[in-house]
Amino acid sequence: MRFLHPYILFLLLPLLVVALFLVWRMSRQRKELKKFGETELVRLLMPDLSLRRKLAKDLVLILSLSMLVVALARPQMGSKSETVKREGIELMVAMDISNSMLSDDVKPNRLARAKAIVSRIIDKLDNNKIGLVFFAGDAYVQLPITGDMISAKMFLDNASPDLIQVQGTQLEQAIRLCVRSFSSDEKVKRAIVLITDAENHEGNVLSAIEEAKKQGILVNVLGVGSTDGGPIPMPEGGYLQDAEGKMVITKLNEQLGMEMGTASGGIYVRASDVSQSVRALEEALNKLEQAELEMKVYTAYNELYYIPLLLGLLLLWIDFLLLDRKNRYFRRVQLFERTSAKSKE
Repeated sequence: MRFLHPYILFLLLPLLVVALFLVWRMSRQRKELKKFGETELVRLLMPDLSLRRKLAKDLVLILSLSMLVVALARPQMGSKSETVKREGIELMVAMDISNSMLSDDVKPNRLARAKAIVSRIIDKLDNNKIGLVFFAGDAYVQLPITGDMISAKMFLDNASPDLIQVQGTQLEQAIRLCVRSFSSDEKVKRAIVLITDAENHEGNVLSAIEEAKKQGILVNVLGVGSTDGGPIPMPEGGYLQDAEGKMVITKLNEQLGMEMGTASGGIYVRASDVSQSVRALEEALNKLEQAELEMKVYTAYNELYYIPLLLGLLLLWIDFLLLDRKNRYFRRVQLFERTSAKSKE
């Protein structure tokens, strides 16, 4: 079992404190009443008084509130995983997260546009596997190849230039890392979607794509940005400047993008429109022959909040019915007749 909102359970602590205080208060009140005289005398003077009833009523109310707090915390059960077989492909997405991807020559900016497109692609990959590689002046695997699309979206949302300290555009390293990240199953068709502005690249990326082609890996390229370009915003404000104090303008290297897209028989798409870009990439990926994939599927958690909720409402109803004083009508009922010592004599 788990709780979706476990922090809400901290509200149980003040309820526990109140319950302990009520028990202490009843004990103190009983001691105070004894100062008035004998117990029988006090009972005659205050026939309707019942400290135990009042305490029971208060504790039932606190218990009902506790059940409602547990319900708000959303108890859940499940999380069972099983391995299933589906028809699909393996896809590695290599995303450029260099500072130039923050340029807003496409709205809201290049990186946000790329995220929107990849997110839409993930939505269409139900029966496939996906992995994520982020790169700038260095490249690393952000998400190994998996069938867990929820995790893929979570890691995608976190993509930021802050994740890599070394700036640049290591296209070659990104491609080679993607190639190494696929599974060893040769029957499964594999593809790479390279997302970049292709500016100031390092290494021989066309050679890396040629080697990927020899292994049967299709490389498709999504070019993000405009040929007119735009400035690069800095975290501290203003825009990036060169050594001479001039504003740096970053531009989409569309020529290199097209060369990379066609080098392995794939396609090149400029991310000028999200829907059109997704459609073009989806059509290219659907041409690949699908093979049997093994992947773990996690069952959804079963909601159990209704159990403490119903208990809490039931206890509230019981609290409404309880009286904090003795009921004079029930007091007349004598299941066992009392006999005094004198009558026995």
